[in-house]
Amino acid sequence: MLRSLKTLFCLVAWMGWAWAQTICVPPVGGTPGRPVTGYAAPSLEPYDRVMHQLMERYQIPGGALAVAKEGRLVLFRGYGWADLRAKEPVQPDSLFRLASLTKPITAVAVLHLGESLVFRGIYPDLNTFLNEKAFNFVKIRPYSGQIADPRLKHITLRDLLQHSGGWNRNWAGDPMFRPTLGEIAKAMQRSEKLSSQELIGFMMSRPLQFAPGTRSAYSNLGYAVLGRVIEGISGQRYETYVREMLGQMGIYSVRAGKTRLQDRLPGEVRYYDFPGAPLTRSVVDGSLVNRPYGEFYLEAHDANGGLVATAPDLARWVVVLEGLRSQAAPLSREALEEMFRRPRLAQYAQTPRYYALGWGVRVPQPRLATPAHLAGAAGQGSSETRTLPQKQPVVLSLPFDQLEWSHDGAFAGSRTLLLRLPGRVVVVALFNSRPWNDGRFIAELRRGLENATQAVQHWPEYDCF
Repeated sequence: MLRSLKTLFCLVAWMGWAWAQTICVPPVGGTPGRPVTGYAAPSLEPYDRVMHQLMERYQIPGGALAVAKEGRLVLFRGYGWADLRAKEPVQPDSLFRLASLTKPITAVAVLHLGESLVFRGIYPDLNTFLNEKAFNFVKIRPYSGQIADPRLKHITLRDLLQHSGGWNRNWAGDPMFRPTLGEIAKAMQRSEKLSSQELIGFMMSRPLQFAPGTRSAYSNLGYAVLGRVIEGISGQRYETYVREMLGQMGIYSVRAGKTRLQDRLPGEVRYYDFPGAPLTRSVVDGSLVNRPYGEFYLEAHDANGGLVATAPDLARWVVVLEGLRSQAAPLSREALEEMFRRPRLAQYAQTPRYYALGWGVRVPQPRLATPAHLAGAAGQGSSETRTLPQKQPVVLSLPFDQLEWSHDGAFAGSRTLLLRLPGRVVVVALFNSRPWNDGRFIAELRRGLENATQAVQHWPEYDCF
């Protein structure tokens, strides 16, 4: 009798587990100190573990995570607090600032615009459009009255998309942020509440740091220029064009964020600096504020870092982009292949990683099998690896759907990461604080989410989109 009861109990438990893999189920876990909202299957618990451990270790109040597999949303959760004082939990569809995770959205918008012009017969193909000179479409007057560097006229749309426009913030500072922003405002005898148009106009009157198209150096200014290109060609505001494009994909949460706390959007989380961070003078009115609400002017960052969105909508955006949903993809397969193609820049000639058109790309490398006579030579349980005598050639090219593509973003008070992993897995993690030891945090987050993906032994069959 006892044996029969045990068998029945195991059967019921197994049926419950199997049932949980087929429908969206409420979360298990969470504590009064860190609530959990949203849905996931028990087999996806490795993702919960990563979020809980890192938010605890780095003292992050709130975060959201969305995971899609083969075009299906299988996890979307909120962790911790959207507003500590009001005790509002993060919801799975809470809005977060994207920071530089805005850039791939801008890149898709540029390619979408280019393909529409090709369809209308204005350009013979997408490459011709990408080779257009960017400042042909930007009607901004240089601050000094004339362009300081004639090479500016040679910057192409491709250059801006792959960060090869000629600006290097490591050499000349980033005009979108302090302290360079303050220096520009002082030179213009203005407040630091400068629009992207004003910042671009000022930088047009300053020399470039290198010849366009010769190297890649990450540039917020270059993507700010792309926002003005979209406006110049489409005749619409950047935000309007992006929202209309995304609306056709069934995505409605993405919009431009605001600088001040009192202008926080409905459903948007509150942003927190790391413990002990100093206050700063607001770029808007000079008052003392927490850095997320005045150290930079978010409205000027629209195309390079100014959007807000939900984690599930970002996951939907990627799977629609890949053609895995019923909605029409915004780009053709040819455009996607161009988006992820290795740039023709010397610094990327032999590297497994490169920055393509709006995305960081990694070409997965095959793992060498360890010869039998070397197996176990380092000792059982050791993490030490033996160097094999042969040198593995670097794989430089794969179809875009076999690549790993990603982008992250960071502001004071915001940290974001989107990973598109081989196997058609999309992981989006958004947080309402940026740790002081940010480099260590983002490395651990990326590694943790990759490991969690590999640890999943059974992917649910349901779809929460």
